[in-house]
Amino acid sequence: MSSATTIKFSHLLTKLLLSGLLLLSNLGCNSRSASNNHAANTSISSQACLENLNLQKLKQALQRCNNVVSEHQNNPEPLNDRYLIYTLLGQSNLACQDIFKGLKLLNQQGASANPMVRHELTVRKDSCMQYLNMTGKG
Repeated sequence: MSSATTIKFSHLLTKLLLSGLLLLSNLGCNSRSASNNHAANTSISSQACLENLNLQKLKQALQRCNNVVSEHQNNPEPLNDRYLIYTLLGQSNLACQDIFKGLKLLNQQGASANPMVRHELTVRKDSCMQYLNMTGKG
């Protein structure tokens, strides 16, 4: 396989993987219980980042998600969700920053942390580590 073919295949694989992650994330968001909403008294749900996500309007989705992250500063879930939007926008560095911050918040929660969120963050951290190593930033 030529280098150009390998790069094209890699980009296609990445897009397919991101599409699958987005689908799984939407399913995961629906399965999180309201009791995991760490700031239930705020006006925006911690799970609002990916609600009604329109792939044609990612900048608006990012703005909404920025608001959610701002309202739920001690909750790793919105950071986990914003990772997907940043990734779809091609902003991998910002996506990875969210994952590392989310893991830090998750570790502060200790045993009370949502195991599904822990799993999602761990998988995405591994992806970020691979990205950072491939780009020489790790």
